[in-house]
Amino acid sequence: MKAIVIGGGIIGCSVAWRLAAEGVATTVLERGRVGQEASWAAAGMIAPQAEADGPGPFFDLCMKARETFESIVDRLVRDGGVDPEYDRAGILYVALDESERSQLERRAKWQRAAGAPVEELTGAEARRVEPMLSPETVYAIHMPTNRRADNRRLTQAYAAAARKAGAEFVEGARVEALAIRGGRAGGDVQASGLVQATGVVMDDGSTREADVVINAAGSWAGEVRGLEADRVKLHPVRGQIVCFEMAPGTIGLALFSLRGYLVPRRDGRLLAGSTMEEAGYNKVVTLAGLEKIARGAAAIAPALGAAPFRQAWAGLRPATRDLLPVLGFSPGVPNVLWAAGHFRSGILLSAITGEIMADLVKGRRPAIELSAFSAARFREQ
Repeated sequence: MKAIVIGGGIIGCSVAWRLAAEGVATTVLERGRVGQEASWAAAGMIAPQAEADGPGPFFDLCMKARETFESIVDRLVRDGGVDPEYDRAGILYVALDESERSQLERRAKWQRAAGAPVEELTGAEARRVEPMLSPETVYAIHMPTNRRADNRRLTQAYAAAARKAGAEFVEGARVEALAIRGGRAGGDVQASGLVQATGVVMDDGSTREADVVINAAGSWAGEVRGLEADRVKLHPVRGQIVCFEMAPGTIGLALFSLRGYLVPRRDGRLLAGSTMEEAGYNKVVTLAGLEKIARGAAAIAPALGAAPFRQAWAGLRPATRDLLPVLGFSPGVPNVLWAAGHFRSGILLSAITGEIMADLVKGRRPAIELSAFSAARFREQ
C-alpha cells in the first residue's frame, strides 16, 4: 500500500511515522520546510485539562491523547533518536482575582466530575509550590498529569522516526488537488464505489500516485481541490509568543492563567504567550501582541520584569468553524482522510492522530469514537 501525507507539520510527521512503521510506503509532501509552521511556533503543551473548556467529546479526545503520549514517548525516542524533552512536572492554573477564582473553581468542578485529577490550592499554597507567582494569586488548580515537551524537538523526533521507518519527505512540494477517478478534482464529488483518489496533482501539473491520501496540511488543508463536497473550511488564527532568558529551573511547572501562560524549557528559556488573532496568513509579530503577552506574564510572575528578552515569533493555528479537529475519512472521496483543524491542540493531539490514521488506513477500529470530529458534520450545517 502507498500513502501520501499532505503536510509535514507535527501531525503529518506523526502520521507518517505510524504508517511507515506498519509497512505502508509513505511519502510526505510539504509545501515549505518540514515542521516550520505552526508546529515550530507552539509552546509544547500536552495539557488536556488546560485546552478543553468543558466536558464532552473533545475533552475525552484530549485526555486519551495524553494517555497515548505516555504510551509512545519512549518508543518515539528510540525510533527517532531525538529527545523531545518530555517533562511530567504538571501545570498550575492560577487565579489573580475573585472573578478568575470563580471561573477556575467551575473548571475544577467539571474536571473532577469527569474523572480528571485536579487539586485545588489557596493562593498561599500555590506560592509555596511556585515562589515566582504573584502575591496577587488568590487560588490555583494543580493538574499533575498534564505534560509538556519542546515542540520543535518533538516534531523533529516524529520526522526522524518516520524517516528511519522508511517514509520519504519532499520539501517545497505544493499539492494543488486530488487526482480523482470517477469525478473531477475541484468538482462536487460524491462518494461512491467509483469515486477514488488515485493520488495528488502538484502545482507543476505532475501527479503522484497513492492508494490513500491523508490531508494534514494545517491552515492550508482546505485549499486542496477535490474535497469541496466535504464543506470543511479552515482558517489561520495567529498566535504570538515571547521568549525570555532565565536560569534553568527558575520555574518548574508550566503556569497558566486567564491572562496568558508561562512554559519553561530545560535550558532556561521561558516562553510566554499567547494571542489569538484573525490576521489571515500574516505571521508578523506586533507591538500590540507583545504588550498583551508581556502584561499577562508580569501579572503571573512580576519578577519577570527583570528577565532578559530573547526573541519573539508568531505562528498560524489551523481552525475549523467550530474549532474542533477533523479526523477520519472524507465523506466525498472514500480513500482520503482528514487529519486537520487541530487549532491550539496540535502538539497534544499529535500522537493520537497518528494512531487514529494508522488504525483507519489498516482497517482497525480507533480507540475513541470519532463521530464528533467527522467532516460529515459540516455537510449538515
